[in-house]
Amino acid sequence: MSVRRQEEKWATNYLRRLESFFGGQLDPASFRKIVNSYSIYIPMICDAFMGLRGKKTSAEEKERMLLYFICSTLFDDFCDKRELLPAQLEAIAAGDGQYQPTRMEERMFIHANLTLRDFVPDKSYYDEVVRAVIQAQIDSDKQFDPAINQEELTRITLGKGGYSVLLCHFYFDAPACAIEQACWYRLGGIIQLTNDLFDIHKDLEQGSVTLPNRMMSAYEFSDYFMEEVTAIEKAITMLPYDTSKRQDFLSGVMGICSFGSLALHRLRELQGQEERLPNLRQLPRKALVVDMEQATNIWYCIKFTYQKTKAWQLSVAAAN
Repeated sequence: MSVRRQEEKWATNYLRRLESFFGGQLDPASFRKIVNSYSIYIPMICDAFMGLRGKKTSAEEKERMLLYFICSTLFDDFCDKRELLPAQLEAIAAGDGQYQPTRMEERMFIHANLTLRDFVPDKSYYDEVVRAVIQAQIDSDKQFDPAINQEELTRITLGKGGYSVLLCHFYFDAPACAIEQACWYRLGGIIQLTNDLFDIHKDLEQGSVTLPNRMMSAYEFSDYFMEEVTAIEKAITMLPYDTSKRQDFLSGVMGICSFGSLALHRLRELQGQEERLPNLRQLPRKALVVDMEQATNIWYCIKFTYQKTKAWQLSVAAAN
């Protein structure tokens, strides 16, 4: 059984026990999102960061990560479905025991949220990041305004992804230095950009403005995306770990970055030699969907990861 399948099975059983304890059932889509997100993050992201220390994610750390995805998924539901007002969102996330839950989902969120906060030693910094996550989620409503300016859209996009992923580092036994925290944050921004690249058609249908569905040129946006990739490469170079561990970590991160690069490669093919992309609103869904099971797409990601890792390896060797 693959690592991901093992994690899916464990997370499913854990969630079922929680549902039984709280006397209800999560929305099936939310249940799947929690399990899928958790089972992807453990091998691809958590184990990559823990590999810097020569270890895998422990059972206790995995449990905390599942609780994190319970919180993040339910909080998204509270926002996206307009189930709670902004003041209620802040109150339920505060973790001070003042919010009075009325539904099973709220009770489960509070349980997961309080369990995580109790574990964190630096509660002041933790609360600061939590507030940033809440604000980014509230600010994302501005993305339904077609007139939102590019600077604000960029801030919301990178902040929404960055702070959400930065939050994860608190749930591991070993503390993360400032440079490692910067890697968590930057990776979150890249993941958000990648998600938006894969969701262009869906976001256009829902009326949500994103950096990708507003792009005019796939070539220019590719340059911007690769600037973000270069920034995390530089941060990895500065990490206080030996070269082999940094290289393994970089390879894992580049694997994640390869998905966004692939989506942009497909968009460049759509644009061809034209100065601008065709009108994305007029393209069929099929033209914007990236099939990650297609052999050529898998090969693209493998090649991207290998080339970026090899280039980083050579640059580090040259610097020494």
